[in-house]
Amino acid sequence: MKKTSFFAIVLSCFWCGSAADYNGVILESLRSMPQGGAYAAYRKDLPEEQRFDDLHKTVDELDRAISVDRKGCLSVKPKKAADYSFCSSATYLLFCKTVEFLERDGVIASDPVLNREMADVGNKFDVIGGKLDGIGIFGHWNADGPGTAVLFERLKLGRNFSDFNEARPGDFLKIFWNDSIGKGERGHLVLYLGKSEDGSAIEVWSSNMNNADGSAGYGRMWVEKSRIARGLFSRFENPENLVQWKVFTEDQKASEYLIRIRQTGSSGEEMKRVTGAVN
Repeated sequence: MKKTSFFAIVLSCFWCGSAADYNGVILESLRSMPQGGAYAAYRKDLPEEQRFDDLHKTVDELDRAISVDRKGCLSVKPKKAADYSFCSSATYLLFCKTVEFLERDGVIASDPVLNREMADVGNKFDVIGGKLDGIGIFGHWNADGPGTAVLFERLKLGRNFSDFNEARPGDFLKIFWNDSIGKGERGHLVLYLGKSEDGSAIEVWSSNMNNADGSAGYGRMWVEKSRIARGLFSRFENPENLVQWKVFTEDQKASEYLIRIRQTGSSGEEMKRVTGAVN
């Protein structure tokens, strides 16, 4: 499948002239991500007591891969999470690696308290059981529905939007395969990489069941736009606002919306209103 030059797009992201453009940093961080491994999912083919094992292993690996060093700096070692992954774990690993780069280069200050919150992915049984959906930073990212977009809106990290014509490589994208949001949804969280020449398909990176190279786990794949019921992009524009998380009370570190829609679902209009999404 033909597409516009990926590396040409990457360069344009770096040199587009906007001081608030961090898509290029995200794409550079992508170079450090693992390749392949196992796409973790619920395994009906295994005995009941083992069906969640791959999902639990994913959370364990993510927890080991993201830590805080003695100086309080975020430390992300993607190889420690190379064996097992699912879409939200893969994209969160990438997001944290990007933040690590920004801290290292002095673009944003390294805050030990914030970094510990980012590194705290939660108890694996609670994460996979959905008990932490919408609670904590990773709990927002991992939640059913527009978790990443809710986090971006609450911290003013960047814009949320739905128009594929506005997308640029390096944008995070929540794909909804069906019309449901939250309860009953089928979704996938990815990094947008570009589109085919005729615009009928998009290339994305995440942890996927079937990558373009035949592997599973971390990798790239093409998605026909006709398969997508709706999409919600999140562009990382204001990393300095991450520190606003520290202002939240413990109650405010939970999104009532993300917690609720696991049981009630959400309309597209409500999602747009909560996330501040445009077009």
